[in-house]
Amino acid sequence: MCNGTSAEPATPTAATGKRLSDVTLDRISKDGVELAAYLCRELRKQKIIVVGHSWGSLVAVHMVQLRPELCAAYVGTGQVSSWAANVNTQFDLHLAKARREGDEAQIKKLEAIGRPDPTNTRQYFGLGSLISIMAPSDEDWIKHLRKQFPELRARQPKQARNLNDGMMFTAERVLPDQVATDLPKTACHLDTAFFVIDGEDDHVTPTSAAVDYFDCVKAPKKELVLIPNAGHFAWMTASDKFLDALFSKVRPVAIARGA
Repeated sequence: MCNGTSAEPATPTAATGKRLSDVTLDRISKDGVELAAYLCRELRKQKIIVVGHSWGSLVAVHMVQLRPELCAAYVGTGQVSSWAANVNTQFDLHLAKARREGDEAQIKKLEAIGRPDPTNTRQYFGLGSLISIMAPSDEDWIKHLRKQFPELRARQPKQARNLNDGMMFTAERVLPDQVATDLPKTACHLDTAFFVIDGEDDHVTPTSAAVDYFDCVKAPKKELVLIPNAGHFAWMTASDKFLDALFSKVRPVAIARGA
């Protein structure tokens, strides 16, 4: 996904997002299709490879559903499956962590909640810090980013503010689409080559759920690659292995399919 910005916004309301009521999965996916078509024209290609990470994997799946003829291959990483799978797996991880650490207050809170209602987002966000149950490589990556942020804020305060405001603005508006997500029910037939390159220890969009989704997909060609000792951000924390999978597995198939 690309977020193009100009030096000065066209109008004050464009900067604040007050007119952007259609920040939805459908709108973002259609924007992605428009970008894909533009790239095909500009690069003089018939098709491109579309890569989606986390929320982006949901966007990319919808792009393929809308215009499969533009996509020589789909690559998902941090692959989304369903919101319910995320909630249930993360609840189990939080509870296991609390029991392992003897955190009686957290155990009591989680046991009082019981199996969460996936549609109750207030309950979900009250389970605990997502970072605390991430794979070690993911936790280190987040810490690395947070260490850099004060320098960015000091050097480019406007950009730092826009980054934070933009993330909060978008997260709030796409949450209903995230909660409604159930790809095994809505996207098991994809008319392009389908690849999932995931960390084995992804606890954000759980690897087990991604594998279940992969198993249900019917596509002209599909392949699953699981990277050991990596989690949700495998494309960054195990970039050499991720890049090798792109070159050795995805690229030949995509070229054969018209990329």
